[in-house]
Amino acid sequence: MSKTWSHIDILIRILHIIIMLGFIGAYFTGDNEDLHQVHMMFGYILFISIIVRVIWHFLSPRISSTAPFGIKKRSNVAMNAIKKSLSHANLKRIFSKNSIHSISIALFQVSIVLIFLVIPIVVGLGYATEHFYYSLRGLHAFFANLFLALVLLHVSTLILNSIFAKRFQGWSMLKMTLSDSKITKFATLFLLILVGAFSFLYLKI
Repeated sequence: MSKTWSHIDILIRILHIIIMLGFIGAYFTGDNEDLHQVHMMFGYILFISIIVRVIWHFLSPRISSTAPFGIKKRSNVAMNAIKKSLSHANLKRIFSKNSIHSISIALFQVSIVLIFLVIPIVVGLGYATEHFYYSLRGLHAFFANLFLALVLLHVSTLILNSIFAKRFQGWSMLKMTLSDSKITKFATLFLLILVGAFSFLYLKI
């Protein structure tokens, strides 16, 4: 019996939430010296989340029933949507509802790809600023603001796509399910314990 593949499982959903909370926490504690340790903790959590996401991308098709989308897949979806929107012969059709929808889908996928590319840069610059070159603080802030812009693009295109589809498109990422394999559930539990233990120990130290 063949597997029914999905690109979203409970681990991907939990990672999405952790990355979202990690970004919010890191961004809004960045300029508060009293919360500097908390800011660094959120930065490390973002880094841990990206590492786990990359590992799971290659590991899950072998041990689970999921095949998460990667940069290549999302880039292909974005390019196909752009080509579809530009295939119209005149400007009137380019600005049609269907064309705008295609562009919005493309921008949504592009925002995800760029977010995952920018996160390591933000975290790396933050670490370098903290431990080696304080002069990199401005560059770190620039990429943090770029990260914010990408998040806003991600959310706005999600809302626009939801309007076109007449249903909330983010529900598939937010809803929890217990139908995933045992190994996926175990990996998710391990991730939560890892992030929780790291946060506790980092703040204690």
